[in-house]
Amino acid sequence: MPDPERDPRLHELQALLQERSIAKGDFVLTSGARSHYYCDTKATVLSPRGSRLIGEALCEQLRPFGVDAVGGPEVGGAYLATAASVASDHNGPPLFGFLVRNKAKGHGTTAKIDVSYHPDGRRLIVEGRRVAVVDDVVTSAGSIIRAIEAVEAEGCEVAAVSAVVDRQEGGGDRLRGLGYDFRPLFLADNEGDLTLYSGDGR
Repeated sequence: MPDPERDPRLHELQALLQERSIAKGDFVLTSGARSHYYCDTKATVLSPRGSRLIGEALCEQLRPFGVDAVGGPEVGGAYLATAASVASDHNGPPLFGFLVRNKAKGHGTTAKIDVSYHPDGRRLIVEGRRVAVVDDVVTSAGSIIRAIEAVEAEGCEVAAVSAVVDRQEGGGDRLRGLGYDFRPLFLADNEGDLTLYSGDGR
């Protein structure tokens, strides 16, 4: 994986996220806590350039772990899995996408996890498959942990865990405490200012 500090694409992505996805002000989060900023990564990942940059960054971060699949919780995980999957088609081994639903579908296959096909003929989320689980923003890590538990219940090995932004409010430490190799792309401070994740566990 290239040195993050020297990769111009990550610096470009950082600037794009800071400009388009971070809103400063007074916000109430899902948890009920108040925050000086709100992070909406969808404003970046749903743009052409943002999707490409995020997809490429996730591919380069996750490939050393030897994963076949990447996905995460509804709904942010869908955007990230798609971006990473498309980016993987241009260079290196493919990454196949999946999405863990908040609840199983009430019709059709009644699936809890939506999946891509896999060329080995087996279902993507299957016992022994090495996967990465990603989310757009990690705060307490509740959503991403539920997604991890869902794929582990199917017998998958969660080899890597990532997020676009870690708010540094306990979620990252919680994931590492559970034994997962959690490496976000960026860290946000209390004011919503982003820095590249250094990879040293901070």
